[in-house]
Amino acid sequence: MFLVALIIFLLPDPASFFSLLGFGEHVPVLGWVLAFVVTIVFSLYTLWVLPEVRSFVFEVSWLKALAIPLAILSGVIEEVFFRKIMMDLFQDLDYGIFAQIFFSAVIFAAIHLVWGIFAKDWRMMLSVFLSTFVLGILLSFVYIASDRVIYPAIVAHIAINLIIEPGLLYTAIRQSTREDSSS
Repeated sequence: MFLVALIIFLLPDPASFFSLLGFGEHVPVLGWVLAFVVTIVFSLYTLWVLPEVRSFVFEVSWLKALAIPLAILSGVIEEVFFRKIMMDLFQDLDYGIFAQIFFSAVIFAAIHLVWGIFAKDWRMMLSVFLSTFVLGILLSFVYIASDRVIYPAIVAHIAINLIIEPGLLYTAIRQSTREDSSS
């Protein structure tokens, strides 16, 4: 899905897509500091509340190798879409900064409900929604603190994905196969 989205972005005008990423633009130090803090705080929080993800974080596996391109692609595509495109669109429609952050975070969280569906755990969905809603808010703050240059939010998102996503995938797959075998 992310590869298709990336191709759709790149086909019409690859140069305009790369300009969206903000490479070469000045980013205030606060943007980078906030990106670092968000990466550390959200990753540690996730590892604290999800022991099954924490137990997987230092394991070496083929799943982690497969998760690397997913982490990079999802970090780039999601930040370009949810922060750069959506927040700028809401800004162009004269929504205030708090509305831009709120709507971007709500839609970001709603998309991530797929984790609950994939894991076949409907109770998990509220937890997923709330945690990704908070992450969406935090990454929006990074975007704003970076003077609306998306690159620091992309770096933070990719780093978070690299730390927690393999464990999330492993846990969801394990839980799904357990439920399938008990049916």
